Amino acid sequence: MTAIADEAARQRFARELDRNFSVIASAGSGKTRAITDRIVEIARRPQCALEWLPQLVVVTYTNRAADEMQQRTRQQILDAKLPLETVEAFGRGFFGTIHAFCMKLLATHGHRLGLPARLETITDDDDLWNEFVQQQTEIGHSLGEKNCRLLLRLMQARQLMELARSQDHAFVPPQSLGRCPECDFRKVEAAVESAQATNIPKAKSQLREWLRRWRGTDEFAPWPPCATTARDFTARWREAFRPLREWASACASYVAAEVQREYREFRLARGAITYPDQVALAAELLRLPDVAKRIREKNYRVLLDEAQDTDPYQFFVLLEITRPGDATGEWLQTKRDPPRSGHFSMVGDFQQSIYRDPADLNHYRELHETLISTGAAKEL
Repeated sequence: MTAIADEAARQRFARELDRNFSVIASAGSGKTRAITDRIVEIARRPQCALEWLPQLVVVTYTNRAADEMQQRTRQQILDAKLPLETVEAFGRGFFGTIHAFCMKLLATHGHRLGLPARLETITDDDDLWNEFVQQQTEIGHSLGEKNCRLLLRLMQARQLMELARSQDHAFVPPQSLGRCPECDFRKVEAAVESAQATNIPKAKSQLREWLRRWRGTDEFAPWPPCATTARDFTARWREAFRPLREWASACASYVAAEVQREYREFRLARGAITYPDQVALAAELLRLPDVAKRIREKNYRVLLDEAQDTDPYQFFVLLEITRPGDATGEWLQTKRDPPRSGHFSMVGDFQQSIYRDPADLNHYRELHETLISTGAAKEL
């Protein structure tokens, strides 16, 4: 029964070319072959082949995997003895990584963002980063003077700079910060030491010393350590500090986003671009309505392999290029004007992610559920 159901699903994915699909299947089950079968089916249909094959955007995580898929598919088209013009149309489709596709978009439209005509992709930016840091005379100006001063009493500027650099994703600052909150430590002070909960007096003493510095001076006052591991006490400690930590985290996101933006501008001015830059800049292009419309007029047909290894920014690019030309806003926010039928399909596995962290895997699961619940794709 399982084999029959699986074959029926495979046939649907290969033959229902006017539908979008999100395929969930385990490793080794033939997900990549399913993409090949769908492309060959396009090639076999005279009414589709010459128009649709050049519109293909077949994305996988490595160039090697993309090359292998392209060669395997081309061989099947040749074995089917399809017309030469079909083979030529297939050769104009895109097979590659999301980064290579984003560079394709930037090569055509990057002037709209003021990008240099020539960009060099860099993987080792230590020297460039050090040069950037040496030129920085101010940090956190987007916070305002008061919030910046308070944040820099909790964290060093160097920590904030490294936070911005160490992450391969772009920070998205919250819409509002609010005032720096006061913390209520009464439950911490009320805790009593016991045989199972030692060092509580020491922890309270450290807390009082930190409060003296934080409230009574303008000195640097980094987060105090908790001198005990007693479960109830540490729970009270974390809960008491939670409002301040959440505020500091929001402020740090503001600063990190600011540093990332300024460092990217610094790199681009020197003709250097990183892999995350490529995706972020392509996303910026798609937020320009007239540019997005011109890109969508290419009628790209996305087939995404190993979708579980795709991050939110990469998904954004691939979804947005397949929406109707006059679509507005971001589909994942508005849920209006979804990817056009037959223009976005992906295959992946909820159970494994080779390259991504669990947060990206959760985003992939949520995206799958959104595609299905809104009717933008069918689940297989």
